[in-house]
Amino acid sequence: MYTEGSATHHREALLSTGSAKALAEQEQDTHQAFTELCQRSHASLQTALVATGLGLWDWNLVTDKIYYDPQWKHILGYEVEEIENHHTSFERLVHPEDFPRVMAVLDDYLDGRIPVYEVEFRMLAKSGEWKWIFDRGRVFQWDRSGQPVQMVGTHQDITRQKCQEQALQQMRKRESLLNGIRKCIYSGSQLQPILETIANLVQQFLQVDRTVIYRFPGDENNMMAVESVNDRDRYIYLEKLQTKASLVFPISLKLEDYQNTISPIPSSHLQVTNQKNGILNCCCQSKLWGLLMVYDRSNNRYWQEEELETLRQVSVEIAIAIQQCQLIEQVQQEIASRVIVEAREQKTAQQLEDTQEDLRNFRGKLLQNEKMTNLGKLVVDVVGEIYNPINFINASLHPASEYAEDLIHLLELYQQSYPKSKTELASQLQRFDLNFVKTDFLKLLWSMRASSERIKDIAFALWSFSQDEDERMVKADIHTGLDCALKILQHRLKEQPNRPRIQVIKEFGELPLVNCYVSELNQVFINIFNNAIDALEEKIQQDNSFIPKIWIRTEVINSHLSLVGKRSSQLSKQHKIVIRISDNGQGILPHLKKHIFELFFTTRAEGNARGLGLSISQQIIVEKHQGKIKCYSQFGKGTEFAIELNHRVATYADIIQSTSF
Repeated sequence: MYTEGSATHHREALLSTGSAKALAEQEQDTHQAFTELCQRSHASLQTALVATGLGLWDWNLVTDKIYYDPQWKHILGYEVEEIENHHTSFERLVHPEDFPRVMAVLDDYLDGRIPVYEVEFRMLAKSGEWKWIFDRGRVFQWDRSGQPVQMVGTHQDITRQKCQEQALQQMRKRESLLNGIRKCIYSGSQLQPILETIANLVQQFLQVDRTVIYRFPGDENNMMAVESVNDRDRYIYLEKLQTKASLVFPISLKLEDYQNTISPIPSSHLQVTNQKNGILNCCCQSKLWGLLMVYDRSNNRYWQEEELETLRQVSVEIAIAIQQCQLIEQVQQEIASRVIVEAREQKTAQQLEDTQEDLRNFRGKLLQNEKMTNLGKLVVDVVGEIYNPINFINASLHPASEYAEDLIHLLELYQQSYPKSKTELASQLQRFDLNFVKTDFLKLLWSMRASSERIKDIAFALWSFSQDEDERMVKADIHTGLDCALKILQHRLKEQPNRPRIQVIKEFGELPLVNCYVSELNQVFINIFNNAIDALEEKIQQDNSFIPKIWIRTEVINSHLSLVGKRSSQLSKQHKIVIRISDNGQGILPHLKKHIFELFFTTRAEGNARGLGLSISQQIIVEKHQGKIKCYSQFGKGTEFAIELNHRVATYADIIQSTSF
């Protein structure tokens, strides 16, 4: 690159030698080379901008002239000549609602209140749609007084990302609407207030002028209409009834109707006339309970598919609410009639007691079924674990037998030949290494013993888990139960071809023997360990360098330091046994954590789990042991389950009181 001084000096040197022609030729070659370099740079820049989806703009703040490159215009669907390179073109295309915000951000940047100019807004495309643009720029040239002179930036089309965000927000709003409706249904028993709440929620969700729930008149019931009207349009519907509904959904109490996917009814099939009580005529009136209707004065409103699906779900929830209220009404009538007759009341009480007994039996069977299901899975996995030790024992027995036969034969030869001659015995001893045989024979026996012990431990652990115990609590060592559960799951903890070994870190405190149901408590440990291993394996699939770990901590605390509940100001004789099982897996999302103890709830794929483990574990700890179980989880860091069991410490006074002389 030539500086100004070097170029002048070179020119004067050429003139001094009289080479004017050479100077002209060199200047022409230099200009041509510079032009080609600029063209190549511009082409490379355009290629890079097209590849990255960015459009370039260059704004002179002094002359207010601005350059939009072709990619900037193509993002909006315009040809190069269709947009003038002036700032007014930008102002004309920006959405009127977004333009003040864009100018405010630009002023904040130029005044130095923010470090960079970044803003999102909508621009009008040639197709007539509004595209979301992410605009980013910086000033790179300032005058001597510190005022901005030249500013350069890029445009990026983020319409797809914005649509995804809006779809996600709409889905959340829909879930919030349905959850609000369900909460209202489950907490209410009167149909009228429930329908009024649903109408208000739908009107607020869709932002329509009016929402109406009609009930067709039956043999005994008159027509009922529940509506929700926007406050700003209330006077319109009070003085003049709108006769054309924008969207109508039927409400059916037949389940097969919803299985066939109920669709909106064309508004041309319906007619509402302004009479005192209102008359609604519908061709399918005899088959329906009523209609869900929404009114919107903007007749050109385009209803999204998500909105139609939401209204269909709302009609289903309304049907559920109706059936629930009908069921509650029937139950109330039945109870009222049974209260009159004492015998029927006693029969109802007996039936209730029988039902509760059936429920207890069902829970017991469900628990046993879960135990047997887990046992079946464990047996399949443990078969491979037991096979290798058994195979080793079988392979070791053959050489051990041969060694024993050789030793016996040697002893027989020794007994026969020792009184007469030592030649044959010496020859046999040379061929037969007695010391090696004795040493190796002992090693084989020890290996067989170790393998047998391993099989015995696994079999004992399986037996402890699967056995039916008496309906009474026994004193047991919690640490033994934890070790038993770990032995059963050893095949899942050890190193696998696709993952490293899961490290188990034990931090056991000094625990007394605890009154408990041993096998059921072991089942709780296995359920929690299985969930922890599943979480660790999922995280290993995402990060190959991840080191999976499980921590087991036990301790004894005073009762006023309970995991859950109010603290007592006075020390009690009750102590708490706390078992904490934690992992460094992915953790549980907050909206899922509140459901983990629900029956049949699972986050794993269908077929891999039935959602019974944690529900049954909570039943075992809370109902059978009068304890507590809590889950603490932070997404991305791990999960901890804390189990609290009661343990009463026998004092000297208790011993004296329980002793009889």
